[in-house]
Amino acid sequence: MTEKEQPSGVSGSPKYMKSASIREIYIPRQGARAHGTVYIASFPPILYFWPTIIVCVAAALSQAASGTDSLLAGWFFVGVLTLNFIVLAHDFDQKQFVILMLLLAVFGLLAWIVNLYGHTFLRTAVNWLLGFKPILSTDTYLLVGGVLIILSVLGLMSPLLSYWKLEQNEFIHYSQPAGRDRNIARAQCSVYKEIPDIFEYLLFFGGGTLVIRRNDQVLATIPNIPFLSFRMPAIETLLAETRVIVEAGGA
Repeated sequence: MTEKEQPSGVSGSPKYMKSASIREIYIPRQGARAHGTVYIASFPPILYFWPTIIVCVAAALSQAASGTDSLLAGWFFVGVLTLNFIVLAHDFDQKQFVILMLLLAVFGLLAWIVNLYGHTFLRTAVNWLLGFKPILSTDTYLLVGGVLIILSVLGLMSPLLSYWKLEQNEFIHYSQPAGRDRNIARAQCSVYKEIPDIFEYLLFFGGGTLVIRRNDQVLATIPNIPFLSFRMPAIETLLAETRVIVEAGGA
């Protein structure tokens, strides 16, 4: 007969313990677990465009209700879309993000001082920029938003075809329809979180990259994991456990 001992560090009545589920790749579950398995997956970058989708839907509804095209909605669309492109084009780590915020603060202070002394070239530049009229039709917002929604839905489905199952003794990668295609023995492995980009961290609500390393060798890098900061307690608990299989002879 084969019996599995309950992993150390798991407490509480079995009646209230939760088993790990592949659905956790979307929303991390809280509370005591029947075992330390954790599911995670890398999501495609198209999901970072959820703010643009919200702006498109809100602008389309607003313009449809008012019957007029809105200049303010156009500026919101251009600004949010530009931010999304910046997120894809460049990674702002914590140091670069702080430098960026300081540069913006310094620029704002210099602009205030220049305007205080009566110089008008900044005001002229702002007026030139505001001279643009990024007015989009309701149909344009619906088309852009619709395309992004379709791509996002496909992006949400893709992790079901490629995901990781972290267990006490091994880390397993599944790729459908092939199934289990890679496993990493946990022995001597370290697992840690990286935040390559602050904007990605914010857009994925504490998201980041999970790195599996053994000594100086990186065995796996799993990027674009949403809610990773909220998943780390469960992963750290898993790393503190070892599942022991005891073989006992029959009576």
